Amino acid sequence: MKKTSSHSNSSRSQPTSSANAASTNNLTQASLRQANLNWDEQGQPKSEEFDDFYFNTDSGIDESRYVFINPSQLPQRWQNHKGTFTVLETGFGTGLNFILTWLEWIAFQNSDENTESNSDENPQVSNHLHFISIEKFPLDKAQIAQALALFPQLNSLTNQLIAEYPLLIKGFHSLQFKDQNLTLTLIFDDVSSALPQLNGPIDAWYLDGFAPAKNPDMWTDALYSSMARLSRADTSLSTFTAAGDVRRGLSAAGFKLNKVTGFGMKREMMHGVFIQSQGPLANPLDHIKPWLKPQVKAIKHIAIIGAGIAGCTTAYALARRGIKVTVIDQHGIATEASGNPQGAMYAKLAAGESTHSDIYVQGYLQSLRWLHQQLEPGDGWDNCGLIQLASTEKEAIRQQKFIESTHYPKQLLHSLTSEEASKISGLTMNNGGLFFPEAGWVSPLRLCQQLLKHPLIQLQTKSISKLTHQDNTWQLVNNDCTEKNKTDGENTYSHVVIACANKSQALLPNCYLPTKSIRGQLTYLKEDKDRQKTINLKTVLCGKGYIAPAENGQYCLGASYNIKDDETQIRLNDQQKNFDYLEDFGEEFQALHQILKQQESVLLPGRTGFRCTTPDYLPMTGPLIDDEAFDTDFTAIRKNLARYPRQETKFHSGLYLNIGHGSRGLTSAPLCAELIAAYICEENFPVAKDHAEALLPARFLIREMVRNKR
Repeated sequence: MKKTSSHSNSSRSQPTSSANAASTNNLTQASLRQANLNWDEQGQPKSEEFDDFYFNTDSGIDESRYVFINPSQLPQRWQNHKGTFTVLETGFGTGLNFILTWLEWIAFQNSDENTESNSDENPQVSNHLHFISIEKFPLDKAQIAQALALFPQLNSLTNQLIAEYPLLIKGFHSLQFKDQNLTLTLIFDDVSSALPQLNGPIDAWYLDGFAPAKNPDMWTDALYSSMARLSRADTSLSTFTAAGDVRRGLSAAGFKLNKVTGFGMKREMMHGVFIQSQGPLANPLDHIKPWLKPQVKAIKHIAIIGAGIAGCTTAYALARRGIKVTVIDQHGIATEASGNPQGAMYAKLAAGESTHSDIYVQGYLQSLRWLHQQLEPGDGWDNCGLIQLASTEKEAIRQQKFIESTHYPKQLLHSLTSEEASKISGLTMNNGGLFFPEAGWVSPLRLCQQLLKHPLIQLQTKSISKLTHQDNTWQLVNNDCTEKNKTDGENTYSHVVIACANKSQALLPNCYLPTKSIRGQLTYLKEDKDRQKTINLKTVLCGKGYIAPAENGQYCLGASYNIKDDETQIRLNDQQKNFDYLEDFGEEFQALHQILKQQESVLLPGRTGFRCTTPDYLPMTGPLIDDEAFDTDFTAIRKNLARYPRQETKFHSGLYLNIGHGSRGLTSAPLCAELIAAYICEENFPVAKDHAEALLPARFLIREMVRNKR
């Protein structure tokens, strides 16, 4: 008997009632459940929650093209679209709609029309595709692979998707695909929660959900009003349904709709365009704070000051969008705080601090994806795992509280007993802790070198003493330049990203940047197999300090923590502090500590760096506002932050900041780099809007004004 489906390709957001998990293993975080599937005799996936198939059981590919891709007229619109083109789908399901859109994008990128449009004479071609999909009941990797195995002609893209597909953790997941100017943002949440966290704009909507009769909670006025808020004047809409309530809701929100013949046995479907003619237009600043919405500026050439991990990841994020970038650093690549030979890549998470933990979990997962794309294990990094030791009673209580209050998958982290920690580390451990199985250590220098190989990135080794702004461009004044050539073309840029950590304040003397410099000293220990007979460390250990498995016969031990200390030379007393950290790392390193104490007057090799941190230990990432103008224009927030003026903020046009990563830059920098690129390219943020605000450099100024301390 021929099977058909009354919907299209996915399990949708906004479930109607209860969703029965197959087991508690399907829980990842509160309110997120994995999709429960049944598979028919032909291998077709069927949703247990909605008692319906994910795609047309005769021709899922033809259905997707007929319902979503063809009515959206993507290739024709890409031809005349400047910048990033964004598709938003309500329901990722098996990923079939995404893969077929990706296939269209590849064909367009390789077409003669694209080559002609991308000439210097007509630089209007779309250079980046951003596909956003919201899914309440996500499938896991195995389910995705099994479902898409029905379409072997798509294997090449299916395999790439599965390689990047995230753990089932609630929230935003920003996926980039190597050597392709394509981003997939998966949002594991329901529509009503996810759409308010988007900043827009959206160019095409795929309304793909289980039928309104089966899933009425998705098809609401809140959905339609959010769509109107996020749409441009020519934003398209495609959906498999032609239900009267849906048609009336979309029409009232400003969409001009056409009913056409549906696919297969489906009688009718709809597509249309947003025309913004239904009543008065809402003020967009009712939905996004004005300090999150810098004015759009034409992109010509971007300078990044700082070639550490923050600067290099930002350069790469911009270059993969087709943007020419110059990275400037007086001392070259990764020589300051990013110069440690081995950096621990993990996130110290805290129960009860959801924003902080959510940002660092997302950043950690983003960094892992970048590392797998950029470096081979053994070539500058090792995903040997990392144990965050419960080396004190206070830390043990903190970790226990965290585990009890969260439901992260074990692939992200899980607790260990001391016996389990011993087995994983290869040492005799006195304490257990939290284990990050995919974490490890990274060479920041090696990663930065790899990122800067992009052909659109140029590195200049020179110092910058001052920024000036004239004729809507930024001039970078080089200490070595004469007055005559201070503002020559080579030093003129449409945008500047300052990523030089503690040195940023000297370039921005009039901006409120309450950063602090923290001195850290590393000690290098040579691997002496006679003296260290039983030390065979297999994973990174983090206690009060950290140590990684030996690389090239050397352990990297550290790092000391000194505030208000600008001494650059390595010191014996800080070396001794590092030696003391060995007490956390098991009996073998404790024995080594006793040996080293007898040689404490001998200064061993090491290095000193200066972390740049912020009062709340989150990076400062985003556009820079004009502090003086903001103080005047938004003085009303001193009385009530919620009643902020709905007016534009005055920014330093085209000026951005990416600093304050502290000792966690390997975890936070790639995500923050994507956020900077989203601001500059007028894209949807790779993080929730609330999280973008938590990273905004102006947050400290706003807090001071609200507290009437400024």
